[in-house]
Amino acid sequence: MLKLTIIVLIILIGSALCSATETALLSVSPIKVQQLAQSKKPAALALWGIRKKINRPIATVVIINNIFNIVGSILIGNIAASVLGNAWLGVFSAILTFLVIVFGEIIPKTLGERYAMQFALTVAIPVQGLTFIFTPIVWLMEKITSPFTKGQKLPTTNEAEIMFLTRVGYKEGVIEGDEAEMIRRVFRLNDKILLIL
Repeated sequence: MLKLTIIVLIILIGSALCSATETALLSVSPIKVQQLAQSKKPAALALWGIRKKINRPIATVVIINNIFNIVGSILIGNIAASVLGNAWLGVFSAILTFLVIVFGEIIPKTLGERYAMQFALTVAIPVQGLTFIFTPIVWLMEKITSPFTKGQKLPTTNEAEIMFLTRVGYKEGVIEGDEAEMIRRVFRLNDKILLIL
């Protein structure tokens, strides 16, 4: 029973770390990460490297998460069958599924989003190392999925988003009124120049 409990805890912790990592890496603002990278701190530089090429690190985290969930379930199923017997295996599987969904997915993803920057900086260097180790597997996955993922890369931001952030910044007191007006005038001036041309 102790062996079963230990393996369940390892699976839950591993799944939780992967879920929180994936959410945190996808939630951090690329612009904030770029600003942090100017400090030249190793974690900030690692995070900036991840954000510039996010696909491989995310694929690595997803692969590791699936290893925890799939291989862990097989191991747990075998041990649970011998410890609890087939009669209780269905009940145990239902409880384990509930635990994985709540403690391996929902709670970690919520925390990963809430504390995205702190968590992303903490895991950036380990994720870079794991991405390097898993490169052959990720490369194979990229080749298999490339027909479905080809497309135009979206820009980091656009004029509408900058104007929206300016309004929000002004309302929250982060941007002064004259600064917000200056940003609006820059875009209006650019529009007038384009009309003249």
